[in-house]
Amino acid sequence: MDIQNQFEPEYEWLKGKKTVFSAIKTKAKLASIIYIASDPDREGEIIAKHCYDELIKLKKPIFRLRLKEISKEEVSRQIQLKSGLDLAEIESQIARRVVDRIFGFEVSPDLWKQLRISSLSAGRVQSTVLHWICEREKEIQNFSKEIFYQLKLKGSVSNEPVVLDHQTKDKLDSKSIQNLISEIEILPEPTRLKEILLSQIKKKNIKRNPPLAFSTASLQETSFRVLGFDSKKTMKLAQMLFEGKRIGSGERVGLITYMRTDSTRISDSKRVLGEEYLKKHFPSLVSVSSFTPKKQKKYSQDAHEAVIPANPNFSPDSIASYLSPDERKLYSLIWERFLVSLMKPELGEETVYEFQKNKHTFIYKNEFITDPGFKAFAKAEKKKPQKRLDWKLGDRFIYESYSVEEKQTEPPVRYTQGKLVQKMEDTGVGRPSTYGSIIETLKTRKYIVEYHKSIGPTALGMKVNEYLFLNFDDMIGESFTKDLEEKLDQVTDKKESRVALIQVFYESLIRILRSPRKKTNQTANTPSTKEMEAGTNESSLKKSASNRKEKEPFVSFSPSLKGQNICPVCKEGVVKTKLGKKGKTIYFCSRYPHCDYITYEL
Repeated sequence: MDIQNQFEPEYEWLKGKKTVFSAIKTKAKLASIIYIASDPDREGEIIAKHCYDELIKLKKPIFRLRLKEISKEEVSRQIQLKSGLDLAEIESQIARRVVDRIFGFEVSPDLWKQLRISSLSAGRVQSTVLHWICEREKEIQNFSKEIFYQLKLKGSVSNEPVVLDHQTKDKLDSKSIQNLISEIEILPEPTRLKEILLSQIKKKNIKRNPPLAFSTASLQETSFRVLGFDSKKTMKLAQMLFEGKRIGSGERVGLITYMRTDSTRISDSKRVLGEEYLKKHFPSLVSVSSFTPKKQKKYSQDAHEAVIPANPNFSPDSIASYLSPDERKLYSLIWERFLVSLMKPELGEETVYEFQKNKHTFIYKNEFITDPGFKAFAKAEKKKPQKRLDWKLGDRFIYESYSVEEKQTEPPVRYTQGKLVQKMEDTGVGRPSTYGSIIETLKTRKYIVEYHKSIGPTALGMKVNEYLFLNFDDMIGESFTKDLEEKLDQVTDKKESRVALIQVFYESLIRILRSPRKKTNQTANTPSTKEMEAGTNESSLKKSASNRKEKEPFVSFSPSLKGQNICPVCKEGVVKTKLGKKGKTIYFCSRYPHCDYITYEL
């Protein structure tokens, strides 16, 4: 990259790729017309540009195909368009890559110098995601559970057995719950609490719309939650479905539309196909209301439609023999979600009955579903018995007994791959084509670990995150990352100059690098690189855990000490956390081995 010459990038062949392209060029020499059909997105456009620059030397007509699905109709349509390269998309992608290269080349050496670990590297978008993971770990570390109680009254109304829940805005401690029981005259004996009158009835209609068709993020999140497939596996399988299968003795057929999208939009042609399929096979579930396009999310580029079947008539059962078991599972997920998105909503009525006693309110909720809508498509589940109640104001609740439920506030849960990907889409950080690779990169750098679907930071990840956000928050903060994505979109729309965007970024970064650094709180007793990558004090924790017959490996986190809880045993150290192999939190004293306090999340 030539910084002095308007940040003009210089390209080199990746190892082995020149040989691959030579084979392409040999075949291109035999053709009269050349079509370039790389992915229909920014990354695909820059690949098309590189191919074009080499193939133009053959002096043959070259056209660009942007296939959002692989079907005969779509290929024919694209050929008829005779499209060229999208130079604005290319400019935008060059800007993104140059900004990321500048950040990596300038910040990584700074990390080596300041943290004295030569193997470190920093990425702009990855650092934002790492920060989310580290902040969640600190929230778990600093969480203090709160015990509270809820009063329930058991009895009947019009001979219908019911349990009423006490309503309050505040969480009640043990003393408050005892006062409440006395105030409503249960104790010392329920001599006066024979009945409570129904004082108010509130009704509201229920309308639960079906979920939208999949975007890349929702596909990865649902695939992870339902099928247990990580982002990498989901996208690999989706790529195979997109490229298609040879069905029977016919030609290869693409089974789904393009799988890298931040949109839930369904094209008119696909909507018609889906509705026709439903009318034939599930006529009672077809939505009867007129279609109104859903508003896309704030940061959605909406460049491609949702991830849906190219032809819903290829049901999972009808093409099962052409798919691997995992391909079939993912295809079924996509196929069913598409059809469900076109179905009727679930309709019903919720009634809230309020009973008053000495200024205290007790409620009973009753839900009655009049039309299950899209939920009737789901596999048979145990349904709760429904009953419409005809209670009226003034009806009496006849008291029989009471119970007090002990509850406690729950700590935040660690991110899963699916939840991280969903957050990236919701906040405009990253793009559909990079979601999976961002998480994989953080794993490769040993900044994060994943056990039983839970993702947590390593000690190394915590240390890198603390330094980066102390010194480069303006460069990798969530708001900056979103702003940059919007500016890249402006380059695509020809409203922003690529060179101007890069220049502003470069000058801001150099200004930070030339300013004095802020030091982290983790300079004392810093473990070696090898220890941080594998997990600090891993052997010590194993030894301590062995007393509890635990044999699993541990990964250590070293969050900031600010706001941590004091060790309940020695009263000198602070309680730190680890992520166990089973995804549970391990709490231990920072003074180990001088203090052997250790406990586990139940």
